[in-house]
Amino acid sequence: MKDEALFWADQKAREIANRKKFRYLDRDIPDFDTYTIKTSASISGVLHIGRLSDTIRGESVCRALKDAGYRARMIWVAEDMDPLRKIPEGVPGEFVDYIGVPVTDVPDPWGCHKTYAEHHVSRYLEVIDEFVSVPVEKFSMKEEYEKGSFGPFIQRVLERMEEVREIQNRYRERPLEEGWSPFAPICRGCGKIITPRVEGFKDGLVHYTCRDYDFEKHTARGCGFQGEADPLKDPGKLMWKGEWAAQWARWQVACEGAGKEYVVPTSAWWVNAEIAERILDFPMPVPIFYEHLMIDGQKMSASVGNVVYPHQWLEVAPAELLRFFYNKKLMKTRSFSWRDLPRLYDEYDRCSRVYFGQEEVDNEKEKRHLRRLYEISQKGEPQRPNPLPFSHAVVAAQIFSGDALVESLKRSGHWDDDLGDEILKRAGHARRWSELYLPEAERTSLEVDVEEVRSRLSDEQKSLLEELAGFVAGGQRTGDDIQGFIFDAANRRGLKLAKAFQAVYLATVGKTRGPKAGPFLASLDRDWLVERLRAVSG
Repeated sequence: MKDEALFWADQKAREIANRKKFRYLDRDIPDFDTYTIKTSASISGVLHIGRLSDTIRGESVCRALKDAGYRARMIWVAEDMDPLRKIPEGVPGEFVDYIGVPVTDVPDPWGCHKTYAEHHVSRYLEVIDEFVSVPVEKFSMKEEYEKGSFGPFIQRVLERMEEVREIQNRYRERPLEEGWSPFAPICRGCGKIITPRVEGFKDGLVHYTCRDYDFEKHTARGCGFQGEADPLKDPGKLMWKGEWAAQWARWQVACEGAGKEYVVPTSAWWVNAEIAERILDFPMPVPIFYEHLMIDGQKMSASVGNVVYPHQWLEVAPAELLRFFYNKKLMKTRSFSWRDLPRLYDEYDRCSRVYFGQEEVDNEKEKRHLRRLYEISQKGEPQRPNPLPFSHAVVAAQIFSGDALVESLKRSGHWDDDLGDEILKRAGHARRWSELYLPEAERTSLEVDVEEVRSRLSDEQKSLLEELAGFVAGGQRTGDDIQGFIFDAANRRGLKLAKAFQAVYLATVGKTRGPKAGPFLASLDRDWLVERLRAVSG
């Protein structure tokens, strides 16, 4: 296992490969020819980048297994038999009538697909392969039920229903009611899956009455229909505490991710773990428990309107950056803000420099961790560090385009012919990010009112700028040359550094703050810069 299994995904891979015994039974775990990593998403809500956390982390474990020499595959399952629970932003209010209906039977509110589920799944699947480096096999729970794939597991659960009940009751404060059924039928009267209230299970049939069911924000209205359903023939699904176990057995799952709320010993994970082992004769998978994603301190929610979709991410950042974001730590709350994207780029670039030996890390353990983090965040072979910091790209891409941008980056020392495509791609991401997420007051332009700027400068600041103009005019200057000159010129005048750099920014972009001065000034056309500095200092 790479780097002594310091990295969390390598630790999980080792745990999977080294398992010997069932958790709840004194039985040996059989040898697996291939380890299956399962990831899934409920289609009752929109598929945002928070859902990708499960996929990306699962794929990292799959990669770790392959890197260690094991055969592994990855599957993605659409939980599309779930009921519609709420009305996301942008969906007409009349869709409240579909609350409680399986999402595969809800029409597409936007009219471009047959169903609500198909709309969201298709958009998600358009980009999911952009974020993973191994092939992902895709499955639909609705299709699996219709094909009869879960028939044997339903049969087994029904045959040992009392044992299933006993397992569930061990995790409950109040025992399950008489007449409880492990199978949830779809009402033949209204087509809803959440409103049929099971009143008894007799002679292999579920007897139910369709009644109202309250979600957090909406009520699924029951139609009052009284009927019965055969779990082996009629439409419906296993209850989640049972279905999850059946999924593990159906696909021979070795590992799956779940939110941190499933860590607690009474959660559905452990209920299903016992059902999988004691009822379905399948060893529980190794869990990947992780924290959820917050957006600007709030839970991501379509109803709140703070959802970030995968295609939106790809407008401003590569897939590798989101992989890096999720792979850093598992059990730490991930709070994301678009304003923090430059900082995330900086962290990623540091890891790339450590990986390629361009930056040293004193702590050997940390160094190995950072190298592995960078490696597993790549979709292909690791690429050499991008010489263009995102923060500089944001400024340069607002001012220049086309050949002028390339010339600017050459002047500032941020260009490498061998990495030209990657550099320009980052500049494009930076330009789009500044258009979408940078406040107007923080945008960069070289259009300034020279007279107004001159009136705001002190005599010492004007003197510094005049001397700086002469220095720049004297020959080709690097960003470090210019940065050092500003420091020296300020010290010789007894001018505070803050005031010195404030003068530089006012002269060039009309603001008191800006990007790192040396590289920024080096990126500008020399003749233009000399003229501007002399104009505001004269």
